[in-house]
Amino acid sequence: MGLFYKVTPKKLLQVRNEIFLKYGIPALQKNGFNESPYKGTRFGKYDAVTYIYDLCRSVNSSYLETITTYISKGDNWIVIKLNVFKLSPELKSLEQLKGLNGIQYLLPPNSVTEMRLRGNDFKGMPLFNTVRHKIKSFYTERGFHDRVNELSSLIEKDLNNIDSFIKRWHELHKPMVTDWEGKKVE
Repeated sequence: MGLFYKVTPKKLLQVRNEIFLKYGIPALQKNGFNESPYKGTRFGKYDAVTYIYDLCRSVNSSYLETITTYISKGDNWIVIKLNVFKLSPELKSLEQLKGLNGIQYLLPPNSVTEMRLRGNDFKGMPLFNTVRHKIKSFYTERGFHDRVNELSSLIEKDLNNIDSFIKRWHELHKPMVTDWEGKKVE
């Protein structure tokens, strides 16, 4: 028996996925985000060591806001990436995108404006940005459960307030104008 409490990478993956399913997805759905309607959307277990969730919402019929979440085995992070696009022509509903190929949204130049929540959206020195979407270090079983509760609360709080991150995205970037499949419109 070791001196410190250890959790297997498989258990850490499972716990972070459960946190996102229990707190993240309901918070995003409350804010109008739903599973992406594009063909090939990733929503759940991607492979043996990764969960990926693609969600989006349409705003004012002209903006497409996308959130992609990555949860991978071997780390303690829940990586949440946000991007915003101006659509041309405008949408009446997300159902119009059903079955279209949205792979272009994940590739450059579209991916250049992705903003990682609690990662590259901060002001000031990165050294002082200590609030992250990760399970921090722990040494006891109680410490592990405390860290899980802290991450759960942070995910719920941040995704309930996703509009503040979208506002920050607009401060840092300008939406690229694309067609419905993510191809840049001049």
